[in-house]
Amino acid sequence: MVQLANRAQVLKLLTEFDEVKDKLTSNELEMYSQIKEKYTTSDEGSFDDKICLEVILRNVNIRQGYGMDKDEATRVINLETSSKDSES
Repeated sequence: MVQLANRAQVLKLLTEFDEVKDKLTSNELEMYSQIKEKYTTSDEGSFDDKICLEVILRNVNIRQGYGMDKDEATRVINLETSSKDSES
């Protein structure tokens, strides 16, 4: 049985997805749907579900910050490297 605190956090994250559902890529939407389905019963779920939902929400925010929509998610973003990065 999943821990109640973790379950509460996952359920809170699932409610946050209602606002960004239309911004999810197809694979993110599929993962969200699978996790949401798991949490319809009281004894399903795992710690990894919380992490997965947090990563998806982070990806949505990153795309939004770069002005990308879900269809551009495969686009490569060239970020400048600092001199410290190029020395390694």
